[in-house]
Amino acid sequence: MNGFKLVTALFLFIVAIPLQQPEGVLITVEKGHKKITYYAENVTENDIDLFFKVNSTGFRRSADRPMIETIPAKTKKALITLIPLKGKDTTHTYIAVVTKKENNIELRKTDTIIKDVMRIDPRKKKN
Repeated sequence: MNGFKLVTALFLFIVAIPLQQPEGVLITVEKGHKKITYYAENVTENDIDLFFKVNSTGFRRSADRPMIETIPAKTKKALITLIPLKGKDTTHTYIAVVTKKENNIELRKTDTIIKDVMRIDPRKKKN
C-alpha cells in the first residue's frame, strides 16, 4: 500500500509543477554545493513585475520576506539564495505572481504633510 501512495504522490507532484509557473516567467531552482538559488526567466517580449516569496525552514537567512522584482524582457535574474544550516532538515516552497504594468500601483507625492513637533523641557515647569 505504501508503494501506491508513493506513486500517487509522485504523479501529483509531477502534474502540479507546471501549474505553479506564473504566466510569462519560468522559475528555476538550482542546487549548488552549499546553497540553493531561485532564478526567474522572463520568456516574453515585455518587462514584467514579479511578486516572489519563499517559505522556508532550516536555512541561514530567513527568506520569508516577499520581494517585487522587475524582470527585463528575455533575461534571467537571480531572486534569492538560500544557505542551509548544518544538521537541520530543510524545506522550501515559493509563491510567484506576475503583475502587469497597467495594474501597478504607483506612489505619488501629491500633498505636503507638515508635522509639528512640540518639545517639552522637563526642567521648566508650567505655571
